[in-house]
Amino acid sequence: VCPRVILSTVSARCCHSNLCFCRWSCPIRFRTSKAVRIKEGSCYFSGFVPRGHLTATGSPTTFFLQESKLTQDKTKMRHLIIFVSLHVACWSQKEEQLTVANNRFGIQLLKILQSSPQGNVFFSPYSVSSLMGMAFAGAREDTQHELSQGLGYASAGLQDSHILDAYPLHTHRLRSLESNSTLEVANAAAVHERFALQSAYELHLAGSLTAMLLKVDFENGGRDAVDTINRWVKLRTHEKIPRLFNAPLESSTRLVLLSAIYFKGKWEKEFEKNHTEKKTFLNGGTTPTQVDTMTGMIPVRHQSFESLGVDMAELPYQGGDYSMVILLPKQNDEVEVFKQNLTDVLIKDLASQLVDRQVRVFLPKFKLEAEYSLRNPLQNLGIRRIFGPSADLSGITEDNNIQVSAVVHKAFVKVNEEGTEAAAVSGAVFVTKTLGLPTVEFKVDHPFLFFIRNTRTKDVMFAGQVNNL
Repeated sequence: VCPRVILSTVSARCCHSNLCFCRWSCPIRFRTSKAVRIKEGSCYFSGFVPRGHLTATGSPTTFFLQESKLTQDKTKMRHLIIFVSLHVACWSQKEEQLTVANNRFGIQLLKILQSSPQGNVFFSPYSVSSLMGMAFAGAREDTQHELSQGLGYASAGLQDSHILDAYPLHTHRLRSLESNSTLEVANAAAVHERFALQSAYELHLAGSLTAMLLKVDFENGGRDAVDTINRWVKLRTHEKIPRLFNAPLESSTRLVLLSAIYFKGKWEKEFEKNHTEKKTFLNGGTTPTQVDTMTGMIPVRHQSFESLGVDMAELPYQGGDYSMVILLPKQNDEVEVFKQNLTDVLIKDLASQLVDRQVRVFLPKFKLEAEYSLRNPLQNLGIRRIFGPSADLSGITEDNNIQVSAVVHKAFVKVNEEGTEAAAVSGAVFVTKTLGLPTVEFKVDHPFLFFIRNTRTKDVMFAGQVNNL
C-alpha cells in the first residue's frame, strides 16, 4: 500500500520484490532533509526530488513528518508535498515499464517504416511515444485500449491507471541526469482559441505531460496558427527543424499535439579530423561509393555474435549517460532481414554481452533528414479507431467530436568527428469527425542499424537505418 497519510506520520510500504526500488544512491544512514527524517531504510527527499535508495526488504519503510509551529493549512500543505514525494519512491517500477513500452513500440515502428536500398530511416521513438501519450491521456474505452496495446503499454505490464503517473517521473529522471550531453524534451498543444478542452485534460497536459498550451486560430486562413507552431518547433529543435508544416491546416483543425526532442553529444574520445578519408561504402549492400570515413582507436563496448551474423558496438558520449549503439550485419545486404527479427529483448540481451575493449573503428560521417506520415504505420500497429469517426476522445473535449487526421514526424541527425547532433519533432492533428581483449576492427562499410540511447534508463531516444550515403 503506497502511500498513505496518517495525522503527522507519512507511511509507505513498497512492494516486496526487488523490482520495486529507487535508482538513486546515497549512504545507508539516517538523513534529514527539510521536515522529513528517515527512521528506516535509506531514501530521503528534498522538495519533490527523490534521493537515496529505498530497500525492498519485505518490511514497511516509514518516514515521519516532524511537527513544527505551522498553521493548520500549512501543515496540510506539507503533508501533500511528502505524499507526492513518496509516490516518486514507490512508483519507479512504473517508470521502468514505461521505458520497456517505449522501446518496444520504437522497434516495431522501425520495422514498419518503409526502407529501400536507396533510402534511409531515422526517427525518434521517444518523441513519437510522448506524442501518442498525450493522445492516450484523452482517449477512452476501445480507443484507449488500442493505444495501450499498440504503444506497448499492455505488453510491458503497465496498467492504464498508472501510465500518466509514470510519465512525469520518467521525464524528470531524463532531465535531472548530470550529463555532458545536451538532451531537451518538450511537449506542446496548439488549441483553437474557441475550442474547449476538458479541464482534467488541461491538467494532464500541464502536469503529467509537461506540455505548453498554445492558443491559436485555425480558421481565417490559419497562417498565424501554423507560424506559431513552426516557431515553437524551430526553437525546441535549435533550428535543426525550421518548420513542421509548410501550409495552413484545414479550417476544421481544433488541436495539434506536438513533441520535440533535441540531442547533442560529443564522443568520449573524438575522432581526429586528419584521419578522416574517403573509403568505400556499399550502398544497398552492393553499390560501392566513396564517403568520408572517420577512423580511430576508440574505447567501446563491442561483441561479435557469430550465430546471429552481426557485430555490435556501443560508442559512448562524454559523461557516459548516452551512447550510440551500432548493429552491423556480417553480410553486406542482410540489414533488412536482421531488422525484421529484431526485438527490444534481443537488443537488451546483446547489450549485456558487450565487452570493453579498444577497437579500430571505421565509421562514415553522415547527415540524415527524414519526414514521415505515421498514420498508416500506426494503423499497422493496431491503432485505428483514433483516426476515424468511432474515435472516443471524450477525455479531451466533452462533445467528443474530434478525431486524428494526421500524425507527422520530422527528424534530423548529424554524425561527425566531434560527436552527434540530432533533433526530432512529432505532431498529431485533430479535426472534427469526418576495453581488455585484443584489438579488433569495426568497419562500418555497408548498411547498418543505429540507436542513440540513455545508458542509465535504457531509453532509445533515436533510431535509424543507413542504407545509402
